[in-house]
Amino acid sequence: MAGEVEILDKPFFRQASEDNTILFLGNIVSVLVSGEDTEGRYATILTEERKGFEPPPHIHKNEDETFFVLEGQITYYIDDTVIHATPGTYVFAPKGIKHTFKVNTETAKVLLTVYPSGFEQFINEVGEPIPQQLPPAPDGPPSPEAIKTLTSIAAKYGIEMK
Repeated sequence: MAGEVEILDKPFFRQASEDNTILFLGNIVSVLVSGEDTEGRYATILTEERKGFEPPPHIHKNEDETFFVLEGQITYYIDDTVIHATPGTYVFAPKGIKHTFKVNTETAKVLLTVYPSGFEQFINEVGEPIPQQLPPAPDGPPSPEAIKTLTSIAAKYGIEMK
């Protein structure tokens, strides 16, 4: 029927690997499923969040996000809601709502899914190869130039920094 979305009919699997893993704003990120795999419906990303490398408050204009905490402890701030997440916690952040989070343990592993896809393109544009030694947590806020660059790239993907 016209307008119906075809169901994907080919099974596949992914693991974090050198080919799909990068350093994204100080965190180790593996794009497991991209929009190319799902006809743009969603993307799934495995993240190893590091304390001190949390994002500034921001709004996704294009996609809903879900976070499933695998390891560690994270506090999510979604609009006026505060969620203290431990392993096994599922968090939904709808598009259009300001949110951020704070890693409460040294690291935390999270399975992040965005609906529809597109956020993974932002990750790939901003990300860089993983260095032999990970950078230490910053001592202070990013430079004005770094903020301007990130804000500019984020805007291309419908993400507004607050």
